[in-house]
Amino acid sequence: MYADANNGTNRADAPLQPIGSIASVNASLTIVVFDAQAATEWVPTRPAATKAQFTGHPAEIMRGLSKGEELTVIDVGPSSGYAFELEGKSGRIDAYRLDDRTLALVAPPHAWWIDPARHADRIGDVDALFAAVLGAEAVSAAAEVGELELTSGKLAAVYLWFKKVGAARDLAATVPAGGALSFGDGYGEGNGGLVVDLGVGRYRLLRAEHVAPWDANEAVIAMYLVREP
Repeated sequence: MYADANNGTNRADAPLQPIGSIASVNASLTIVVFDAQAATEWVPTRPAATKAQFTGHPAEIMRGLSKGEELTVIDVGPSSGYAFELEGKSGRIDAYRLDDRTLALVAPPHAWWIDPARHADRIGDVDALFAAVLGAEAVSAAAEVGELELTSGKLAAVYLWFKKVGAARDLAATVPAGGALSFGDGYGEGNGGLVVDLGVGRYRLLRAEHVAPWDANEAVIAMYLVREP
């Protein structure tokens, strides 16, 4: 899709570096977020009438999102979570830890923006855009769209059609304190899942769209998870 390289992202003056990423096999990337300790494999909910029909848990999620909502509530084992798509052209979401209480899920990623085919001539502008997206002012101005309880303190964020969702439960026991672990399912390149040790508590989900100053048709979309005091 684009060069994921260190195209300027490792410069001393570059924006905050992501702690992990989630990728899909194509440009579209719907993810689900939930308490990692509750992770279970997707279970088919109804048989397919035709081979063209979606079946199983991911299909129910897609039906919920097709109603036009910014996110939809899902059940994951004994817990619950949310499904959403930030944008549908890069196929990757980067995760940033902004402080001890805040995680940002951001798309398209910085590497997408500074790819030679896009805005490599605007690295300074892209850096400034991301600095704003990852700043405290942006978080406080974002619109609240939901709340998520993390009883284990471990967040799982996985690609909707990920084949090994249950692996998040095992990783939750091994992720280092304050750390993050990306993992794949062997069915595509990159990592379709991410487990982050955020801390026990209730998190507000806040969504914001940050339009590029030089192009009103392009924007960075962010979903912030902020732990309540």
